[in-house]
Amino acid sequence: MRLIIFTILLAPFIALAQNRDFDRLEILYDQGHYKKVLRRANKLANKPEYVNAVLPSYYRSMAMLQLYRNEKWRRRNPSALEAGVQLFLDMKKRDADGLVFAAHIYEIQSLKRDYDYFLEELEQDKKKNAQLITEIRSAYAKLFSGVKDIQDAQPTLTSPPQMANISDTRRRIVEFAYKHVGVKYRSGGNDPNGFDCSGFVSFVFNEFKIDLPRISGDQQKKAVPLKVLDVQPGDLVFFANGANVNHVGIVVENKNGIVTMIHASSSKGIAVTEINTSNYWNNRVHSYGTFLR
Repeated sequence: MRLIIFTILLAPFIALAQNRDFDRLEILYDQGHYKKVLRRANKLANKPEYVNAVLPSYYRSMAMLQLYRNEKWRRRNPSALEAGVQLFLDMKKRDADGLVFAAHIYEIQSLKRDYDYFLEELEQDKKKNAQLITEIRSAYAKLFSGVKDIQDAQPTLTSPPQMANISDTRRRIVEFAYKHVGVKYRSGGNDPNGFDCSGFVSFVFNEFKIDLPRISGDQQKKAVPLKVLDVQPGDLVFFANGANVNHVGIVVENKNGIVTMIHASSSKGIAVTEINTSNYWNNRVHSYGTFLR
């Protein structure tokens, strides 16, 4: 009898501990600490009290899939993509009512977008990465079937903003970029038939006889670094999720650190996005830089 009473009294504390464990996984994942997430999720999955829990498997798969985008980690863990996909699919089967999937849909949509730009990066050298591209595309189809793209909030800047006190070159760069709003996204694309992110930036700047590297990471390395409050229209904003820069946009407006860019969105093609109101982009800002004087 005493044991039953003790168990009943202890139950709320056990539930709280479980919630804390899962909340910690979510916080670490949101902060991009994927190795820590994987270690913690592995430990939780081996605890008897979590034998029927879905979340440890979910975060194990999500962390493995995020880490797989890192070349060094991928070399050390060549089977991680297959394992991560299988864990994810098994999790979906166990999540019969779809509650876990629904509660974490934004994380899944964000992973989908991360893999869009991962594929874009790989396709800069299709010959070298041919096999990996095929494997990623196969995994992508299994993971994201039926998953909708993130819908970033529509910015107020549907046409080029008023740009006072800036150079004529900066103004013309932004105006030229706006002429391509709505052009479709195409991985590896660098012309009006379809653009990827760095292809669009290179295309725009080439119009003004400014030669940029083709890949976003190389563009970031070559650009003159800027602090956010010094950024002007025509400068560049770089993004990363992990160690490597994997996306770039052209700044069209900066209101005291509230930055709007035009870029090649994997879901909308050439689009205008306010960075600070998008959880996805705001959390991935890497740096700002310029090729303009």
